[in-house]
Amino acid sequence: MLPEVGDIVVGVVAKVYRNYAIMVFEDDYTGLLHISELSNRFIRSFTGYCKVGNVYTVKVIAVDKERMNVKVSLKQVNNSERKQTVKEEGVHPAKIDATLLKKKLPLWIEEAIAEQEREQSND
Repeated sequence: MLPEVGDIVVGVVAKVYRNYAIMVFEDDYTGLLHISELSNRFIRSFTGYCKVGNVYTVKVIAVDKERMNVKVSLKQVNNSERKQTVKEEGVHPAKIDATLLKKKLPLWIEEAIAEQEREQSND
């Protein structure tokens, strides 16, 4: 079940790119965390800040029901919302089903190859 815009959810970073990360959530959906939604402060290196396996409490800012995907924001979640959500949901990375990762992995590989090809053609 997809959350609604404005919902606070907890997920795990599954894949990190130069300017965004793919997160997975317990209810078999994925989310995109863009560098612009990471912090109100300047982030020099997204990949230095955001690592695979990191658990983040994020706010849903857009929902794509067809793709079972959401866009999320870390910077729009305040400390009290973060603490309350983790306390209520008790989410742990081990609870996130690996079958979602297995389904998404081929797509992520294709995207990574396409991104590498784009970067090489720009050089």
